[in-house]
Amino acid sequence: MYIQIAPRVKVYVTDSDLDFINKHRQHSFKASQLTPEQQDQAKRLADKAIFVRKKLDTDTQYALNRRIRIVNDLKK
Repeated sequence: MYIQIAPRVKVYVTDSDLDFINKHRQHSFKASQLTPEQQDQAKRLADKAIFVRKKLDTDTQYALNRRIRIVNDLKK
């Protein structure tokens, strides 16, 4: 599955990443609320610009990037 983050810019996400995105789509969350595996997944998705990351004094807060759009698989 691809997610469009800007015009002509698409990134690939796996099914597990898509499930994680759908689970945390409605609200922001902190890294301390996640398991270590989920923290790594949130960090990787933030590196792909799917989540936005805000550094707090003792934690990191994540929220879904509102400018993204989920697109179907593309054939090239």
